[in-house]
Amino acid sequence: MLINRRTAVKAIAAVALARPAIAQTTIDWSALALEDTDAPRIPDALKGFEDQPSVSGPITGYQPFGTHPPQPDEEILANKVLDKAPTNCSPVEVALYFLDVAAGKYGDDLRPYTTAWPVRWNPVIVKFFTTTSTTPSGDTTAWCAAFVNYCLIQSAIGRKQISGAADPTYSAASSSFRSWSTKIDLDKRRPGDVVVFQSKSSPGHGHVGFFVAEDAKRPGNIIVLGGNQFEGSPVRHAINRKSLATDGGVLKVHSYRTDPQLHA
Repeated sequence: MLINRRTAVKAIAAVALARPAIAQTTIDWSALALEDTDAPRIPDALKGFEDQPSVSGPITGYQPFGTHPPQPDEEILANKVLDKAPTNCSPVEVALYFLDVAAGKYGDDLRPYTTAWPVRWNPVIVKFFTTTSTTPSGDTTAWCAAFVNYCLIQSAIGRKQISGAADPTYSAASSSFRSWSTKIDLDKRRPGDVVVFQSKSSPGHGHVGFFVAEDAKRPGNIIVLGGNQFEGSPVRHAINRKSLATDGGVLKVHSYRTDPQLHA
């Protein structure tokens, strides 16, 4: 599944420009400062495999999770989700749109398109990789950075160029955001800024998402809105708000990053 990044990004822009741009809305951050608890949905056609988890990471040999093509009707629903994604807004508003899809605000039939599936790949997740130079192995390749890059690119469509705005990293590696735009001190971070994590056991790896708030229920944790975040039983990788420790057993915060486009 070879993807030409430049061609794919242009295609995203062409489709989005064919519909009205969506203006910014007022975000109620206090209402969003909670961890999601709803289990991710998978398509009804895959209910027979609901005991199987989704997996994250490159394919090394056969793994029966998310590695087979979706059905034609699933492609249609995936395109419906992508076509509704907002433009001319802040990147976090694009992420919040997918959070609304996961919550069923656009219909129960679209809810499964924000999580990785067993057996077949979720075509929405694979689409996120068109903003990177990575060819994914279905939806089993870690996709947190692809999701953030997609939000950066999608939000800029139809919007006047913002002075000083950094380019997307065009990378599926979370570490690509460790030097992205401007690093800020803890007391300067704002909801909608990018937060980058580093793996303690494998420093070259980590996670990236959008900072939402301190977790009032768990001191030392923050609420992160992002993709490829664990949820449910069996564990699936989904777009959600997750409470993550700033210095936990697996991950620690590497840096908070800000940029003019994140708050314009």
